[in-house]
Amino acid sequence: MSKTIKKQKVVLDTNVIVSASILVNVKELEIPVRHRFYDQSIQLFSVFKKRPSEKIGIATPLVRSEAFLVLSKAVKNELISNLDLNDLKVKENFFNSTVAFVSLCEHKMHSLFALLEQPQVSKYHFDINLGKVIQMSKYIKEYLWKNRYSRRYQREKEVEIRSKPITTDPYWKDDQKEEVITTHGDQVYREAKQLERFMNKYPNRNDEKILAETITIKYHYPDHKFYIASCDAGFFSPLRIEGGVKSDTVTREIETRFKITCDFPREIFFLIDEPDIQDNGILDVQDNTPL
Repeated sequence: MSKTIKKQKVVLDTNVIVSASILVNVKELEIPVRHRFYDQSIQLFSVFKKRPSEKIGIATPLVRSEAFLVLSKAVKNELISNLDLNDLKVKENFFNSTVAFVSLCEHKMHSLFALLEQPQVSKYHFDINLGKVIQMSKYIKEYLWKNRYSRRYQREKEVEIRSKPITTDPYWKDDQKEEVITTHGDQVYREAKQLERFMNKYPNRNDEKILAETITIKYHYPDHKFYIASCDAGFFSPLRIEGGVKSDTVTREIETRFKITCDFPREIFFLIDEPDIQDNGILDVQDNTPL
């Protein structure tokens, strides 16, 4: 009996492709340079590699145009974070190595793009969908943030007052009152935390455009489940806070409106990889050749 394969498409945010491209050992600097999201990003690519006929991974036009531009800056940031540039010799090696390092990472990025479908997007439908996404962003800003969460401490105070009405106050123990107040405060904090990240970048036109491109592409695959993999917890991925709790107010809004699940590459990997063929998820594109 043949196994039914789920029809899935994963659109990659620019940061996932960039992260999966940055891994190299810089001999002169005596440090391995590895992007902090490299492991989970390359893990997701392993699914695309072992299921090539399904063409699961997608790069939208904006992601294609952004990726190589963003890469050189990301490479420099990763190098700098590992170095003391006050040391003149290290600084000299840094500048000598950067160009070669960027070139090697660009080569890796080309090989990763080869695993992805790169569809064209109708400008007419894209413009319509971008309007829908911008309306969503305005709703998040004007209603969810301003009306419900930016005054969350005021709301917590109101709940504290409501939890101690005169008629019931004698029957409430102090720890019960505290539990009600704390539970509500935690909920408001959890729901508002991703919104804060979202508002810090508002309006985030590039992310809005990538989402609009994804919605447009999705029309051509009505029987596929769509995902967006991203390392950005302010728009496309839930924010993990204390105790592994998720703040996902923004990503839930995207899923409700557009039926697209957004999360970090590792989470998407576990959602789409088939259990009977799941391995360690490491794609064999690592290149530790010294520069």
